[in-house]
Amino acid sequence: MTYGEAKEFVSGFLLGDNSNPEIRPLHFKMAMTEVGMLCVPEKLKAEYTGAETDVLRLLPSEEVERDGEYKTVQHYVKMPPVSQAIDDADSMPIDEQLSMAVIFFVCSYLSKKYTDRYEKKAAAAVSLYVSNVLAA
Repeated sequence: MTYGEAKEFVSGFLLGDNSNPEIRPLHFKMAMTEVGMLCVPEKLKAEYTGAETDVLRLLPSEEVERDGEYKTVQHYVKMPPVSQAIDDADSMPIDEQLSMAVIFFVCSYLSKKYTDRYEKKAAAAVSLYVSNVLAA
């Protein structure tokens, strides 16, 4: 899904609530980070050796056996590469099946009346993804 399509969804969902939302790139970055944190179970956990500024460290760390030795491993969620000037034609850097979760989180940030409702919808979309895609 492109950013432009996502913005249209957000604007549509917020009709009658926040009729003129100012949708910023930071909203998408925050939403994708929240989605990543909720998806962390198993397959999205990953050791990361790149720049610390590109990731959000997750707690707790865990002891992992490798080559007969136990080592402490930290898990990270890669921060989504969202620039300050996103183009509406660019695709969001997230699994297509998680796009609606991102949209609902953005709606929760911009909603004046229904923040909790959108957060629950986002969490439900992530939960469905985790159970159907990651558990498969």
